Amino acid sequence: MKPKNVIFTLFLALALLAIFIKQMVHEPRAKEAFDRSPVSLQYTKHALCRMDCRQVSKEDIDEIIERGIINLSKSDRNDKPCPTYAVQGTTSDGESLRVIFAQCDKATKVVTCYNLKQDFECHCPGDEKGGRN
Repeated sequence: MKPKNVIFTLFLALALLAIFIKQMVHEPRAKEAFDRSPVSLQYTKHALCRMDCRQVSKEDIDEIIERGIINLSKSDRNDKPCPTYAVQGTTSDGESLRVIFAQCDKATKVVTCYNLKQDFECHCPGDEKGGRN
């Protein structure tokens, strides 16, 4: 084999290896990925109270889980006992919402929700602890 061919082949192999490694680094691990089709979707008492106060329906939550964008700066993938994901978007009736989901192995829980365009004064259990906005 000619030296030019060896160098070209080596360069090509290194380039492919670099692309492969870059893809692996940027791919979330399976357990870190947000599951948009959970087997079980549960609502905490706090979430139901906030939804009632802020006039958010379960259909609105379904829209956000399906089409919302994950806000990584408001999410905590290392949260215990389950990773929490802040998913936000606009519903078909124009509400701009952020929903906090706790995604456990067997169920996904709606922890709370926020209307991003309108403030509501809600008095729900757990509000005195100070939640994430």
